[in-house]
Amino acid sequence: MSALYRFLDVRHAASARAYTFTLHSGETKLLQLADKAEKDAIIDFATGGAICDEGVVEIVQGERRRAKVPPPKLQEERRRRDVSVPEIWQALQKSRAGRVGWVAANGGMMSNLKIWENVTLPLWYHSHHDAAETEKSVVYWLTKLGFEPSAFADFMAAQPHNTELWQRKLAGLLRALLQMPRVLVVDAGVFEDVKARLAQSWMSALAEYASQDRAVLVLADKATVLPWEKIE
Repeated sequence: MSALYRFLDVRHAASARAYTFTLHSGETKLLQLADKAEKDAIIDFATGGAICDEGVVEIVQGERRRAKVPPPKLQEERRRRDVSVPEIWQALQKSRAGRVGWVAANGGMMSNLKIWENVTLPLWYHSHHDAAETEKSVVYWLTKLGFEPSAFADFMAAQPHNTELWQRKLAGLLRALLQMPRVLVVDAGVFEDVKARLAQSWMSALAEYASQDRAVLVLADKATVLPWEKIE
């Protein structure tokens, strides 16, 4: 497993505790926080929405979009030497936008947009996916999230205010999974008041997401029975 993302002595100004840990590809970890105020602050730090009061959040630098490919002879020589590429870390605020995503406890839907628009517009804006590819991905992840195929069309066409809370939460998860950031930050509140069968499907979908050379960080502000390893 390769390292993807880390906290180094990160602390919210009103908190007595600093957090240091590293997330590797394939991992899902649970960070237990003292209260909602600390959780909200850590979410901002973890997603790059705010600069840490103390410490730093870093992500492994990805390959440059226009990186030149070495000539075949150099590639062959590199393989023979079998030297691992060193990890290059950078502060999250300086990294490429979209490398860390997040899922709000209530789904984070915009009320004036349909579920389909909420879910797909960020994907098209950042990744330039075409409609057919997007639709295929939507069907795939909706199925993984335990949603009934017969209800896909009505759900995606609905306004958020005409859906139940669990559906808005599911839409928030769907939006994040479609964008496929390297690291996904999830508010543990998304699993509250959700039927056990659905919650299990959501956990399985996140596990599959993480297995694709990605990682998940779940943030909780109260005791939880979520199964992931806690960050100590």
